[in-house]
Amino acid sequence: MAGRYLLEEKSFLWSVILLFVWIILPMSNMAKSVDSLELLISSKKLTQKETIEAYKELSEKYSNINLKKAIEFGKRGLRFTLHTKNRTAEAQFYEDLGLAYLKRADYDSAIICLDRAMPIALELQDRTLEGTLHRAYGGVHLYQDDYDRAMERFKKSAKILEEINNDYELCRTYSAIGGLYKMLNNADLALAYYKKAEPIALKTGHQRVSADVYLGLSSIYRKEDKSMDRSIGLIKKAVDIYRLLKNRYGESQSLAVLASTYNYFGQYDKALQAANQSLQLSEKLDFPNLTKTNATIISATSYYIGRYKETIDAALKAIEIDSSDVNLSKHAFIHLSLAHGQLGQMDSMEHYVNLFFSKLQEQNNASNRKAISELEIRYQTERKELKIDSLVKQRRLYIWLGIAAGTLLLATLSFALMRYRLAESRRRLAEEETQRIKREKQLVAVQATLDGEAAERTRLAKDLHDGLGGMLSAVRLNLPQIQVGSAVLESVDVNRFQRALGMLDDSIQELRRVAHHMMPESLLRYGLKVSLTDFCTAIPIVEFHYFGDEIRLPEKLEVMVYRCIHELVNNALKHAQATQINVQLVQEADRLSFTVQDNGSGFDLKTVKEGMGLHNIRQRVEVFEGKLNIYSSKEGTEVHVELELSTNGQDN
Repeated sequence: MAGRYLLEEKSFLWSVILLFVWIILPMSNMAKSVDSLELLISSKKLTQKETIEAYKELSEKYSNINLKKAIEFGKRGLRFTLHTKNRTAEAQFYEDLGLAYLKRADYDSAIICLDRAMPIALELQDRTLEGTLHRAYGGVHLYQDDYDRAMERFKKSAKILEEINNDYELCRTYSAIGGLYKMLNNADLALAYYKKAEPIALKTGHQRVSADVYLGLSSIYRKEDKSMDRSIGLIKKAVDIYRLLKNRYGESQSLAVLASTYNYFGQYDKALQAANQSLQLSEKLDFPNLTKTNATIISATSYYIGRYKETIDAALKAIEIDSSDVNLSKHAFIHLSLAHGQLGQMDSMEHYVNLFFSKLQEQNNASNRKAISELEIRYQTERKELKIDSLVKQRRLYIWLGIAAGTLLLATLSFALMRYRLAESRRRLAEEETQRIKREKQLVAVQATLDGEAAERTRLAKDLHDGLGGMLSAVRLNLPQIQVGSAVLESVDVNRFQRALGMLDDSIQELRRVAHHMMPESLLRYGLKVSLTDFCTAIPIVEFHYFGDEIRLPEKLEVMVYRCIHELVNNALKHAQATQINVQLVQEADRLSFTVQDNGSGFDLKTVKEGMGLHNIRQRVEVFEGKLNIYSSKEGTEVHVELELSTNGQDN
């Protein structure tokens, strides 16, 4: 499960980074430096129009350098514009402030600014501004996980910009739509919109927009074509463009995308290098959300390569950053729990697992409260509209009063019934979600326990074999060389000495057997077939049959199968008094199954409670999402386990 979670996490982090690129990166790179612009404003020698342009340019340029200053100059420019009564500039400043707040993840402030800009755009009939505002609204909804409203806004933006033939802004909107379809796992529509955007960007010669398109296309080629060279090449093009434009924020974002893509293809050293470069830039630029994203990427990458202390450091850094992005915090908590589990720090692991599920529950509760609030607002709005409608009808003709009242009553009853059904549905969904979270929590804990157990078995086996085994072997070699002066041992003492040597040989052999079964070297070197053949051959009444391809499986999966068969054979020997045991393993391209059958006494599945051995086997199989079936009668017992390799073989 942990493996699957981390693989899914790669796509999540990649999508989070691209959202910044598609929606809220600044639109251009100005020629003048911010210092010279500030001096020009301070000189008070500029005209009203020049002063407005200077404030707007400062706000846009600082959005790549320092968000606080970008918002500061945006507000100063807005105050100046309000005195000039320049409505177009006023709306543009509100839009710029909304995008800056969106970049800072302050969604409420972003909505307030956009709500003030939209009426002005409609009043002035500024279709370009109206189209870009719809796109900005879509960005806010997207970050609030409201994909339907986000798509609605993006489509409105595209329609307006198509009507007025604004290629530059239309290209950016197409990229945003492609990005949303990519998040919804609709690769065909995502690619279609990226292909719409690409020729427009090339035709208009807007390099910044081209960089957006390259990043979007790279995500499709990465996932659909599995083409690392093609995907990495497009991202590096985007990096070069942002560096050429001296757009440090875009450079940092594209480096983060590069790190996530290297992660996806298992190039972890390169991923760390790119993520650290992006982190240095984001910290220098003082962008908390981007810094938190980079810290989360570094935490995940460090875990993949077994640097668990670095995983913990990076995850703690991500948690410490004040950000409203709950998803990044959840990923940081799961990294911390997994890393502590690998280090054997079980209390810390449990602590961060609990924090992860607490954060998940907090997010779910917030979503539920939001849904209830929206439903209540909708209900109240519709109710007011019905009342107004009934009053209008009452004025026109008194006879319709009864009909209006009946309609209102019927609508009220319908809404009440709908609310009741929705409440019941939410309650059932909440119960199901609670159960699902509980199961996932148990599986995470079991996976961590199994990993710890495997690591401990390996360590003990190595210590027994290399440590105690070596010492006993040294004693065995030195005993025959003992000479006590010229003394001659009696025949009785010689026999005792020989028996002691024999017992020492038996002890060395038994120690090697125990160490071998704790973690068979043949399993690690040669795989399941060889290790199970050795194990079954050592027991006279056990027969082993193997069918299928001799392809190596992931180490965790091989260890799990070996342990289960080992436990089942030992159960048959200890409890069933079996005289014959058959072990069968079948390995196919997408499926693995094994069966342990004995002719022992059997047991009643309805009355006999499963022991610790079967309980442990069932837990191991559940971690890999397998199926376990037990058939038992007086003639013997058969245990059959089946596993799907399409997910388990890769994710675990």
